[in-house]
Amino acid sequence: MRILWRLLLTLVLLAALVVGGPWLLVQFLTLGRTWTSADEAPARDVVLVMGAATRNGLSPSPYLQARLDLALELWRQGKVKVFIVSGSTSDNEPAVMQDYLIENGVDADDIVQDTEGNDSYSSCIRAGERFGVSALTVVTQSYHVPRTVATCRLVGVDAIGVGDDTRAKDATWRSYQRRELVANMKMVVDVVVQREVGQAGFDSAVQDALARHS
Repeated sequence: MRILWRLLLTLVLLAALVVGGPWLLVQFLTLGRTWTSADEAPARDVVLVMGAATRNGLSPSPYLQARLDLALELWRQGKVKVFIVSGSTSDNEPAVMQDYLIENGVDADDIVQDTEGNDSYSSCIRAGERFGVSALTVVTQSYHVPRTVATCRLVGVDAIGVGDDTRAKDATWRSYQRRELVANMKMVVDVVVQREVGQAGFDSAVQDALARHS
């Protein structure tokens, strides 16, 4: 019986390490780097808006629209200059995001589509390696911001984040919160193995857009 209890305790401790270790890493990497209001956030030239579901590939879902509205508020306050809209083409996310920003007054030349931002790791890697961005503001929902900021920092992009916190804290929101525990573990694996993502050489679009503001 004593051996059984020791084995059970060992398994519990291992589970706590596997789940809790990545969570602690995320908390450490994002300390003092995340906000839930555009008013509180410092300025960065580039904002990385993370994709989410669209409505039939034609318009943003409520979650995605909230992200875009938050990024627009940063822009209206003069805290960002260039937008990277990163998401999957399977749901037409980057194009829908760009159209929404243009409809709300952003110049098309200040928007760069990342059409292979299929997850947070891919978006962060491509922001740094494909678009040559060394520092940026991430915009997504508040439960997602810590992991995204941590991911970007782990792959060499100096990131801060602003998270939308306006959506109802219903079952959908809570399910996304719980999912972050598993996603944190995947983040560590992706960074350690240096998972390759879609690349097609350097794209100067972000740097060109920034140059127009200098």
